[in-house]
Formats: sequence, structure tokens, C-alpha cells
Amino acid sequence: MKILYFSDSWFPLAALAGAIHTGRLPAGELPVRDQLWDLLSLNIRGGEGKIISLGEDGAGNKVYALSVKGERGMIYRLVESFLRIYNIQDAEMRMVDNRFQDNIFLQSGKMLCRFALLVPLGCLLSRIGIKNLYGELVEWALTVKTAGANPP
Repeated sequence: MKILYFSDSWFPLAALAGAIHTGRLPAGELPVRDQLWDLLSLNIRGGEGKIISLGEDGAGNKVYALSVKGERGMIYRLVESFLRIYNIQDAEMRMVDNRFQDNIFLQSGKMLCRFALLVPLGCLLSRIGIKNLYGELVEWALTVKTAGANPP
């Protein structure tokens, strides 16, 4: 089965939840700076609108993430169209949506990371923003992981 985490945030919250799901980020504690930086620099930075592969979970489910700022309905229609075009059954793919919103720290951090001199400050603000949402992201990821192929 394929699990696609989806969010309509500028910051890749879906990718963070997917990384928690696969174990790339810890569920019991806030990740250290290097863990976040490695994850962000590998395949998330500038990844808005791209489907990001985050690996497999313990049950063999392939986990992906998609972050797109915009109309949610359009994304659902787009994904459903691809499933039909490639004849992928609904049972093979599960799209899990979140309603988390970027907080002011995440928005500011992402904006500041665009400028080379302000990257350290941007990373600090992003980490504060992640810290504020991390518990909810863990809860979301573990709920999806526990449900596995059976949607809640």
C-alpha cells in the first residue's frame, strides 16, 4: 500500500509527519537540529508541489508526502485522476489530509531561509515553529501508522 500525506501549508508539514511515520524522525521527542537539517536538505527544501518519497514503514507501506498551498479540492481531483489514468485501485493508495496551518514562526523561517545571510535565523524560527506543532504531528502520524491499510 502507498500512503500519501498531504498538507496545504507552505512549510512541508506533511513531509515531517511522513518522516515520523517511517521513523526518520523520532516520535517520542523533538528531533535535534541535525536530524531536521538532514531531512530538509535531502529532499524537502523547495519541494512544494512535488511528491516526496520518505521510504517504507515497518509494515512495508510506502510513504510519500505532498505539500501544496492552494485549493485542496484541486489536489484531490488531480491525485484521483492519476489513480484512474494508471489504473491504481483505491485500496492501493491512501491519501491522508491534515488541517494544520503554518504558524508565524514557520512562515517567517521559510521566508528567511531564502536569503543566504539569514539562513541561521530562518532555521531557528522554523525549529520553534516545528516545536509548537510537533506533538500534533506525532499524534497524526502515529494514528495513520496504527491504522495502516484500514483508514480511520
